Amino acid sequence: MLRIKIEKEKKNCIEYYKKNINTDEFKEYVKSSKLVGDKNHCEYIKKEHPEWINRTDYYDNGVVSGIDIYDVLSNSGVGKLLKKLYALSKKEYNVKNYYKKPTSIQKYDYIRLQYSSYGYGQFAEIIFLNDKYIDGINISWAQINNYFALFEYKFKFKKCLDDTSYSSFILDNIDSINRKDYFNWYNIDNNRHVSEYYLALEQMHRDFFSLICQHYITSLLFSEQGQTSQLINLTGMTRKEPININTLYLGDISLSYHNKNNNYIIFSDFEETNHTLIAGNNSISHFSICSYIARYGNKFYYKFFGYRELKMFEREFSKYTTGRKRILYNKKIKDLLMRIQSTSEQENRKSENICEEFDKSWDFYISNSKTDLKEFHKNRKIDHREIYRENFSYLQLLLEINYTKSNHINAIVATIASIIATIIAIIALVY
Repeated sequence: MLRIKIEKEKKNCIEYYKKNINTDEFKEYVKSSKLVGDKNHCEYIKKEHPEWINRTDYYDNGVVSGIDIYDVLSNSGVGKLLKKLYALSKKEYNVKNYYKKPTSIQKYDYIRLQYSSYGYGQFAEIIFLNDKYIDGINISWAQINNYFALFEYKFKFKKCLDDTSYSSFILDNIDSINRKDYFNWYNIDNNRHVSEYYLALEQMHRDFFSLICQHYITSLLFSEQGQTSQLINLTGMTRKEPININTLYLGDISLSYHNKNNNYIIFSDFEETNHTLIAGNNSISHFSICSYIARYGNKFYYKFFGYRELKMFEREFSKYTTGRKRILYNKKIKDLLMRIQSTSEQENRKSENICEEFDKSWDFYISNSKTDLKEFHKNRKIDHREIYRENFSYLQLLLEINYTKSNHINAIVATIASIIATIIAIIALVY
């Protein structure tokens, strides 16, 4: 029943979006709310942050040049991904695989212990033969540690998406989202006036693009996280006008990374899941995170994505700690154990200090203020390994209690069954 209700709410949100996104009423709302928002924003800056008053560039007239989506897979997951890649229809896709797929007889260790070397490079290429918008996906990968690898899916579009084609892409593909896909929840009540949910409609317009692209991974390929959470993503944008870091408004609460060598900026949202790379001069920046993962491994991954990892952990395991779901020895427990082990930094990675190397090519901003990255990470340091260990110990105790309880129940059931069998045997002898 819960699944049916969730699917009904999902369909309700999608129908609301399709019905209202292109209406004159919503367009007028967007226009008027922008005017009011700009006025309030200027007053806020004058009063609270006069040092930002010259930051008047809000990066208008940008087009979407592509999107990168990042997933984390175990060795088992890599094998399942390869099976999907080799099974793609030759009529729809031209696929170039760089690794052998596992068979029922022959298995492979794609993710190995990484003490003497590390796995990194091109994984596969997919060319879409019949898609209206997407030209192809390039897949790269790099091992984070001895247990997991990060996969980078670079979506290439046939042409950059302006506002019109961006909306068309969503409308043409939104119905493909199904029960296997992760979907953000929006509280839409059709019994109330549609204008009450225009703020949610704006949020949908931002969210649906990356979720549709994520659907290509969960439906055509394989993901261990993409059905239960939104994958880390980086939307690329460019515009005709050049970028000036001193006049660009970087946001009120966002984290931003300015590449000094190539003059592009990466924004991170509050959850550190959705990112945007913006560039100027109509240039398309070719940023790849895999080279950083290959170089620094765990040190890089947990500094920049550890907060999101922790949020996912909280959501996944709260149902066990609250008692809502009974703990059993299953894949969840094995995954948690692997996660504990994976937080070890005893790996053969280059020992350069990440923050010192970062400062050579990047500047880091919180809101619009340039900030020291090392101090930022120092202040928010979280001991992921200790958190996972403590929770694993607690879940292990619950598991042992349930195991003892289960054995006790089984013993009672066996005794009752034995008594019933004895009674039946006595009755049979009597008659």
